Amino acid sequence: MQRIAPILILLVLLAAPARAASLWSQGNGSLFTDLRAARVGDVVTVLVTENSKSDRRAETNLKKESDNSLGVSNIFGTTNPKWGQFSFEGSNEQKSNGNITRSDVVTARIPARVKRVLDNGYLVIEGRRAIVVNDENQVLAFSGVVRPVDIAADNSVLSTQVADAEITMVGRGVLGEKQRPGILNRIFDIFRIF
Repeated sequence: MQRIAPILILLVLLAAPARAASLWSQGNGSLFTDLRAARVGDVVTVLVTENSKSDRRAETNLKKESDNSLGVSNIFGTTNPKWGQFSFEGSNEQKSNGNITRSDVVTARIPARVKRVLDNGYLVIEGRRAIVVNDENQVLAFSGVVRPVDIAADNSVLSTQVADAEITMVGRGVLGEKQRPGILNRIFDIFRIF
């Protein structure tokens, strides 16, 4: 036993001290704290589900006719029978039609950061997400004002519940370049008369 006691004492001294850990983290608040975004810098997930459809038609029919006559027989007190009746007639007609039909669907999840808290407690949020696939760069940006009561327990908010929502989706890459008209077509469009 005398040999074992020094070895046990040595093992106890060499062993790393055990650390006590708590189930509750100091940074997360208490069990009853709401973890939804409420302060500047907090992050909220925006569930973008936007469907837009527009159908715009325009038709223009313009017609103008004019008939004017002028009789000149006395100019500066001189009478000349050769100066007689002059008449002017003219007409102009224009017809045009136009139609634009567009349908867009955007579905995404964008983390947005609280940029400012307004006096009434509403949150000004901004977020963007960039996705690159096969040399196609697509950037989706979102901004707006959200009420704290509209933020769900999982710290998300629907885009349809965001006031002053601005959703911008811009794509750049090979596909985007192919859809854009060439430089000569754009120059000719500037000078197109008809």
